[in-house]
Amino acid sequence: MDAETPTRTEPMADEEESLFSNLDLFLFSLIVGLVIYWFMSRKKPEPIPEFKKLDTPAPTTRETSFIEKMKKTGKNIIVFYGSQTGTAEEFANRLSKDAQRYGMKGMAADPEEYDMGELSRLSDIKNSLAIFCMATYGEGDPTDNAQDFYDWLQENDDEDLSGLNYTVFALGNKTYEHYNAMGKYVDKRLEELGAKRIFDLGLGDDDGK
Repeated sequence: MDAETPTRTEPMADEEESLFSNLDLFLFSLIVGLVIYWFMSRKKPEPIPEFKKLDTPAPTTRETSFIEKMKKTGKNIIVFYGSQTGTAEEFANRLSKDAQRYGMKGMAADPEEYDMGELSRLSDIKNSLAIFCMATYGEGDPTDNAQDFYDWLQENDDEDLSGLNYTVFALGNKTYEHYNAMGKYVDKRLEELGAKRIFDLGLGDDDGK
């Protein structure tokens, strides 16, 4: 049996070698065919469209100089308002518009939005005038939007407002203990800092009796 074994295994080895060779050839041909098909059918890459870069405007900074704004718009009267419920703001807007009747141009302004340290520069504008419509809130306190202005008046003893022409109109209610306290303080304090009062303090009474 040992002598017969080689005669039986040799044909099997040749058959396996032949089988693997044919399979390798088939797989190789299939892979080559797929590669060629892919290469021939491949679409040319479409060019990426170039988008024009939009020029985005730089964010505008809030104008904090009422002097520069007045110069740009040709205004010479500025009406600051300290308002909690909107009454003083409405009154300031009316006053600024009524200035046209007298050949002047006015603008209403929220003191919280501007640098009140520029009051000393108001004399740079010819025939300028600052009007303060100040309401009193709570126990004789400034309104929320006038708090910074109130603090500025208290803290700047060395401020020179000698070139400032001003008048104050206070808005309050005489039934309250601290009647028009904010308006009275602003009127007195501006004079102490050297500003020129051109009209006496006005006391508005919401009680109306």
